[in-house]
Amino acid sequence: MAQNHRGPPGGSARLRVHGPVLLRVHRPRADEARRVHRPRRRVDHRGDRHRHTRRGRYRGLAGQPFGRRPVLLACVVTYSLCSLLNAVVADPTGFLVLRFATAVGFQGMNVVTVVLLTELMPAPVRGRALAWAVACGGAGPVLMAWLGFLVVPRVDWGWRVLYVVGALALALFVVILRRLPESPRWLESVGDHERAEVTMRAIEEQIVRQGRPLPPIEAEPARPHVAADTGTGVLALIRAGYGRPFSVTSVIWTLGIVAYFGFNYWVSTLLALRGYDLEQTTLYTAIIVTAGVLGPLAATSFADRWQRKHILVGVGACLSVLALLSTLADSTVTTIALACLLSFGFQLAVPPTSTYASEVLPTRFRSTGVGWATSFARIANVVAAQVISALLLAFETDSVFYLVAALEAAFALAVGLFGIRTRELTLEDVSASEAATAPARADSPPPVSVGVPPADRPSTERA
Repeated sequence: MAQNHRGPPGGSARLRVHGPVLLRVHRPRADEARRVHRPRRRVDHRGDRHRHTRRGRYRGLAGQPFGRRPVLLACVVTYSLCSLLNAVVADPTGFLVLRFATAVGFQGMNVVTVVLLTELMPAPVRGRALAWAVACGGAGPVLMAWLGFLVVPRVDWGWRVLYVVGALALALFVVILRRLPESPRWLESVGDHERAEVTMRAIEEQIVRQGRPLPPIEAEPARPHVAADTGTGVLALIRAGYGRPFSVTSVIWTLGIVAYFGFNYWVSTLLALRGYDLEQTTLYTAIIVTAGVLGPLAATSFADRWQRKHILVGVGACLSVLALLSTLADSTVTTIALACLLSFGFQLAVPPTSTYASEVLPTRFRSTGVGWATSFARIANVVAAQVISALLLAFETDSVFYLVAALEAAFALAVGLFGIRTRELTLEDVSASEAATAPARADSPPPVSVGVPPADRPSTERA
């Protein structure tokens, strides 16, 4: 029988991995009196081109008091119900409003899922966990692409079928409600130590029922504890010493998202402009999207073997070269092959980019920082859409590939110069290293070294 190592009273346990599943967390005991800040948190969401300019900030404010799990459930319901209504609406204005709401729910699910998994998964498997999540989520666009190929060119109401299928996501509501816990890190960050303790005990008990022994508790290493104000906005983030990772994350997201959507959202148009008819365009688009879903699957094999920044530099450089080669394609086979490789590379970059962006900020600012970073990227993407339209009119399809090549080269350069190492580090260690490099504020007390036992400060879960 596996031993359930609990440790001494007032001690702590660490989130560990046993097999493929997360396990032990540095957690507060329910009866401990802790001094904590109670920040109003933001849970934000990734947007989707024109409909996503202000969405990250709006969803951040909405998710602030509720936590990761309730906001994820709300996004699932919003996406599913609005998608179903889109299938039957006849008024163009109503369709646009519902499409906007559908995009909010869909992209909200993406971002909240990334934040929640980042906070639940232990360091040794965090990259793979995110890669598998993206791979599973990528099956949806592939299904939609092939379903669109089968029905859209053949029947006038074929597009409505796609929205009905999208509404089936409502089944996730029950799965999340019954199987997915709230983030213990978030619970602790708002001072709800009792629920954090209950959540971790439930996870440990589930592992024990599976016949897996819980690993022994290890002492928490000392790290600098940097005092900060009680705010959770961008200004508080910068004052707390996280301006650099926030700026780097914003630049990375902006370059990556503009290049990603510059290709993926315009691929059908690019094919049509090269002379392919509607049926050929939908078929080739489905093939290209299918190739893309292999990217996250490939990322599962090395996401935790190499540093996130090194993976992103390599992928960005390869994508830049592939985009330049696409301007030389002179046959259907070459065109589709290069497009498939580009789709594969873009999707390959999604898991390490998402993981890195969530790792470099502490729990208190994680959703705020990622939300504002993605909001900046969406604003840039709206502008980029107009630029791409102008380029297509003035210089035809090759100009788009030149733009993508330049963006990916800048992406690789930014990550290489300013990215940090995060592999196999706990989230607390990553954020502590960033805070330690920031200049001290004149009105802040000097940092103090803290370790075990953390009797006079909030316990922080470790993963």
